[in-house]
Amino acid sequence: MKRLFNLADSEYQFWKPFDYHGTEIHFEHLVARKHTYVHPQRNEQYTLYITLSHHVFTVDPDKSKDPYGPQIYPHKPEDPRAFCPTRYALSFHLAHILETLPEQFCYHGGYSRYCTCKLEDDDGNEIFYQVVFRVWKEQGKMRFHVESAYPLPGRPAKVKKVNFWVICHNLLNNKKLPKPSSK
Repeated sequence: MKRLFNLADSEYQFWKPFDYHGTEIHFEHLVARKHTYVHPQRNEQYTLYITLSHHVFTVDPDKSKDPYGPQIYPHKPEDPRAFCPTRYALSFHLAHILETLPEQFCYHGGYSRYCTCKLEDDDGNEIFYQVVFRVWKEQGKMRFHVESAYPLPGRPAKVKKVNFWVICHNLLNNKKLPKPSSK
């Protein structure tokens, strides 16, 4: 497949269909995308080149709860991951989450990663869905990579909000990215 944008990580731009116990699973909703966010007060706009990892629809094979046994998604032999129907179903929410990042609750997730986790299921129940991402600049482009996304068993521990606009502004202007405050 032709890459959407000229970046080195072509394997993250498209995910190949997968045969899961006789059903072909498609990943069009996880195709890389470019999204521009316009700051409401500043005269700035931020175009993010967004890619998503297979960790948003897979789990460690040892943690697979598949009643038929773990079925490995063929990506990288050095990183075997089992297809996870639960994560796959939740991944359909990622497009909306990514489009509305300025309104999402972002917090520092450690190791230069940021997280967001607020989701409502179809019945209106709150799900704590942790979306782990990192940002950087590459070839002058503002990169945004979703490294993983998974449901949490409960509300995350006390975390301090990180302003999405500050992340983007600092990235655009080659400034240090926000870090968690130390007490």
